[in-house]
Amino acid sequence: MGCTGDDDEVIVPSGATSTNDISGTAGGPVVQAGTIHGGVHFGASAPPVAIPRQLPRAPAHFTGRTLESTELDRTAAEAVGHPALVVVCGTGGVGKSALALRWLHDNVDLFPDGQLYADLGAFGASGPTSPTDVLARFLRALGIPAQDVPLELAEQSSLFRSITSSRRLVVFADDAASAAQVRPLLPAAGSVVVVSSRWRLAGLALDGARLVVVEALDHEAGVSLLSRALGRDRVDNEPESARELVALCAGLPIALRVVAARLSVKPRWPLHRVVASMLDERRRLSALTVDGELPVQASFDLSYQGLSPAAARLYRLLGLYPGLAFTAGLAGAAGDVSDEEAEDLLDELVDASLLIDLGPDLYRFHDLLRLHAARHADDHEATDPHDHVLRRVVVWHLDATTAADLVVMPLRQRWGPRYDHARRRPPAFPDAVAALDWLEDRLPDTMAVLRFAAGREWDDEVWQLCEALWGFFLYRKDYGGWLAAHALGVDSAHRVGNQVAEARMHVQLGYAHLNLEDFRIAARHFTSALELARSAGHPDSEATALEHLGLAAKGTGAVQDAVDHFTGALAIAESLGHRRSAALHLRRLGETLSDAHRHAEAVAPLLRAEALAADLGDQVLRARALTSKAIALLHLGRTPAALAGASEAVDVLSTSGSDHYHAEALKVLADVHLSTGNVGTARVHLHQAAALYARSSGPQAEHVRSLLDGLDRNVANSSSERPKTTRE
Repeated sequence: MGCTGDDDEVIVPSGATSTNDISGTAGGPVVQAGTIHGGVHFGASAPPVAIPRQLPRAPAHFTGRTLESTELDRTAAEAVGHPALVVVCGTGGVGKSALALRWLHDNVDLFPDGQLYADLGAFGASGPTSPTDVLARFLRALGIPAQDVPLELAEQSSLFRSITSSRRLVVFADDAASAAQVRPLLPAAGSVVVVSSRWRLAGLALDGARLVVVEALDHEAGVSLLSRALGRDRVDNEPESARELVALCAGLPIALRVVAARLSVKPRWPLHRVVASMLDERRRLSALTVDGELPVQASFDLSYQGLSPAAARLYRLLGLYPGLAFTAGLAGAAGDVSDEEAEDLLDELVDASLLIDLGPDLYRFHDLLRLHAARHADDHEATDPHDHVLRRVVVWHLDATTAADLVVMPLRQRWGPRYDHARRRPPAFPDAVAALDWLEDRLPDTMAVLRFAAGREWDDEVWQLCEALWGFFLYRKDYGGWLAAHALGVDSAHRVGNQVAEARMHVQLGYAHLNLEDFRIAARHFTSALELARSAGHPDSEATALEHLGLAAKGTGAVQDAVDHFTGALAIAESLGHRRSAALHLRRLGETLSDAHRHAEAVAPLLRAEALAADLGDQVLRARALTSKAIALLHLGRTPAALAGASEAVDVLSTSGSDHYHAEALKVLADVHLSTGNVGTARVHLHQAAALYARSSGPQAEHVRSLLDGLDRNVANSSSERPKTTRE
């Protein structure tokens, strides 16, 4: 009879004399007995139930992460019928493990059967930890004797699921390298697995994983972290320096903790002293040291070293980019690879948490990672190739902006050789609104590239970029960008000795001042353009300069000068057969005559402008002619015709993408309704115009607000003058 256990008991009756021999081979303990009365009784004690408590300490200074913690709460609540699995990912030093540990300690009661922890060592000196080693430790921690732990991974994983089937516990797999490393560690249903990794581990989506992306702390949370580490008084005494430190550390907790560690041992140091040491981008990573160590840079280096050679190269090259956000197309230009290859490499960088995925085809660096990438570019790429990379980036921006501009104003005359390149391709956007929205979204980066190119004196690219931005500035009225860009454009065109381009830049810069009602400055630019055009013998540019000199004269009330300028511009356009330019000049002429109260004379050129624009298919130009014609007709007492023209202009311009022109038509439509006493409808249109004008900083917004204030005062006065009645 075989049995197991050291505490087995056998009862043998007294006086037994018979002999009992055993022959053969027996495995395990053997009990021999003679005649037995009353039966044989075996007893064994059950092994104790092991409840592991393996979690490391929670971080001492933790703040923010409310949304991420809520996502972890939701995941834990779903651990019914299957193990709940969440991957907490983010760049090195962003606080993935801190978030997981803080949440686990705050919710330890949810896991009464234990908490298992394993450092999976994605960047360990000897490579990632084997899941076999991890499971062996887990099984021993759960009470399985060492000699009973299977050696094979499949058997270990099966046993792990079996013994966790009636338990509710949590597994924290820290610093995972791959989905394959994590999958064997999944327990049975009812438990929760939290994985931290610098990669997104997309393969775990097949196991139902929820992804929680941990990004940099916002300013409030970053300042709070500094307050907890240094003391609230010290931080409250220098609130601006504290906020600047958070910004310079890119909101990364590891960097903020390094700064706090430096300051905590120097209690007399003001915060602004560390700020000053970090303002130089070239020294910022070096400033984040403690006792000669570079924990921030070292953390980034670990992620960088895990990249494929192609992804590492693209990472370095993108670190040279002067803008903030970029697309796969720009990344392809920087790396001189196809867009498709760039997308694959960007996916690798996002998966490694070295880039932030902002949405469809848009990426950016954390600020400190950008500096890290640029430093590696300096170490690995020669200076001359830097220029090649950056020139490709500038040309990509020029081509992309040019392609968008062709959609915004397809019939406008252009100067610049890159337009010929763009015209050979299909339209880049479905309509003008989409193109304008893209230009507006990308404007900060385009301006950064423009300033960079101007600093390198890549002058042909600079003035062509300004030319490509003209339609956007004309429609969206971003005056700050407009003035800054075209000031650089004038200088660049002058340096290359391109008089036609320089004249063009002067006209476009002057038009911004004209919109801002700085008529004297505008006229100065237009006069320079006229002189350059005549010197170059370029009648197109001469006509454009005359047209804009007419606008400046019109703005100052010099009506006859304006009429003369427009008439001269019209004669040149007609002699060259440029019908769109002729339509523009006719519209300007009609508007000037109308402003001079010569409304009957104004109608004829405005009708011609409308007809020319319609024949060309330029709906925006036609709608603007309709708007101006409605003003003349209103003053002539032809109210129904004015109402019809203004209404049609509003309808056309509502889908043009030009807030300014749409608002202009709405204001005219409101004037028509006011003339008929329809104050309520007029107010609606004026409020719509005010909302559109408010998106730019021009004087037109103030004019419309003044009109609305006047209407409100009239309504209030009318109400106060009504006779009061008393109800009996």
